[in-house]
Amino acid sequence: MIEKGSSVHSTGSGDPRLDRRYAWAEAALKDGDAQAAIEILDQTLSEAYGFTAAWHLFGLAQEALGHNEDAATAWRQCLELDPADHFGARLDLARIGAMPAEDAASENFSGTLFDDYAERFDSHLIEALQYRAPALLKAALARACQQIERPFHFDMVHDLGCGTGLMGEAIRAETGFLAGCDLSPRMVEKARAKTQGDGRPLYDKLAVAGLASFLASRPDHSADLVIAADVFVYLGDLTPAFAQSARVLKRSGLLAFTVQSHDGSGVIVGEDRRFAHAELWLRQKLSETRLLPVRIEEASTRQDRDRPVPGLLVVAERN
Repeated sequence: MIEKGSSVHSTGSGDPRLDRRYAWAEAALKDGDAQAAIEILDQTLSEAYGFTAAWHLFGLAQEALGHNEDAATAWRQCLELDPADHFGARLDLARIGAMPAEDAASENFSGTLFDDYAERFDSHLIEALQYRAPALLKAALARACQQIERPFHFDMVHDLGCGTGLMGEAIRAETGFLAGCDLSPRMVEKARAKTQGDGRPLYDKLAVAGLASFLASRPDHSADLVIAADVFVYLGDLTPAFAQSARVLKRSGLLAFTVQSHDGSGVIVGEDRRFAHAELWLRQKLSETRLLPVRIEEASTRQDRDRPVPGLLVVAERN
């Protein structure tokens, strides 16, 4: 889980004195004294109005006091100063209902986040969060293949948001050509270093790219499987990914993915700053892009604070 207050972009102002104030404010907020944090940040921002990290922290402190309108104003100022949204301000705005969740994704935030996370990614996911998405998704995919009476083998596979290659390791034996993409160069480096049992590279092709741009570069009707394990939790509007997957897939090709889910409608951003998608919303969007759900199963792919996170395993067929 990524903590709500964590930052993956430089928090420096360029002035050591102001940076110390920022650190004091951050410590005060972590200790539960949001008012003290606000008072420190008020002084800091009066001297450095363009201190983006301070605006983001100011928003978190205001939220902690229940001042959501003031928090939203601070996060909008973040976006004014940093339109690329390295601090995930859009996610915070969506989290408090100040922005539609479907508009809140930020590739810059996600890419830098996972660059910082790459060295400890596998061990933290598997040991601390009990991450099981690759194994669960592979099993659901096998059940779907049995259900529609097709071989559990795929000549051309695109692994979206491949990370360090955990999904690739799980599905490699069932693939011919395995291609992966990820926004994080360091994650791709980790995936590139992995090999099969015979010493050959785990992936036949790897690219540092967002999933939409990666799919857009693939030929029409060229893939047998598009798979995305624990990736769509970083995207609100999945329609572009569904549409590109449908274009790239051969007829009867499969799209398999995991999402976090919720009991309401549409798309929301949870306290963990990850997107959760309602099952009905997913069914509607898949149908609009000529993808027919074969299986939708409830499953938790990881833990958060020692509790299972609600989720869905989805396998859809290109018709």
